[in-house]
Amino acid sequence: MNQKKIFSTPPGQIIRDILITLLLAGIATLTAFWFFRTVPENPANIALVYITTLVLTARFTTGYVYGILASLFGVISVNFLFTYPYFAFDFTLTGYPITFLFMLIISITISAMTSRIKLQGQILLEREKLLMEAEKEKMRANLLRSVSHDLRTPLTGIIGNSSTYLDNRDSLSDAEKNQIVSHINEDSNWLLNMVE
Repeated sequence: MNQKKIFSTPPGQIIRDILITLLLAGIATLTAFWFFRTVPENPANIALVYITTLVLTARFTTGYVYGILASLFGVISVNFLFTYPYFAFDFTLTGYPITFLFMLIISITISAMTSRIKLQGQILLEREKLLMEAEKEKMRANLLRSVSHDLRTPLTGIIGNSSTYLDNRDSLSDAEKNQIVSHINEDSNWLLNMVE
């Protein structure tokens, strides 16, 4: 399989991946706001929402970039939207670098795993196509061999009987001539039916 074919991403796929990433990030933010309003005493749910978004982004997009972007978006959103002081960046929060590091590790790991699984799926699909083509070619060759054999048998009879008739026309009786012509006629009709 051509490596360039596997790793080059068409522009339509890039646009699709960007839209998926933006959609999932938007849904995650709306869900996180919902958790923030309904269950304010448990902020861990918000981080889980963004981690789930990370997993889904890695699953439904191609490559590592979108998972890493989802990771960055999640960490920055949690810092900006859901930690005190609200709607302000505070990178000095205790544990913030660890949260960022682990979300980045999770996104790279999941993106690597899903990229590998997708690549293996593409390879298996290509192999399956090649096997199906080989099987079709084998069936076609067997059919041609079978038809070729079935066509040769009456042709050999026609050639043999006509040669016998031509070579021995004067020495054959009328009954023998009729029998040879009858065999030629039967083999010709059988051959015509076979071809049709």
